[in-house]
Amino acid sequence: MGNPATVKRKATEKRRKKYEARLGPGAYLPKDEREKVNAEMAKFEVAEKERKAKVKVVREAKKKAKKKAPKAVAAPAPAEKPKA
Repeated sequence: MGNPATVKRKATEKRRKKYEARLGPGAYLPKDEREKVNAEMAKFEVAEKERKAKVKVVREAKKKAKKKAPKAVAAPAPAEKPKA
């Protein structure tokens, strides 16, 4: 059956995970710690948006460069010379 204390702990952890999934990270923390976590998450989100914007610009530049570059004409294969 199991240790009742362990069963209670697991139930508490499951409930905490459900709350955090619904309300966001740090939902179970005290108010001052939750505010710190939310501030860090906001900083991370801003940094991630900037990174994604830079990646998008680079990707578009590569795409344009690829379109502008003339396609290289494949050189004909050299004819085999018969061995004498």
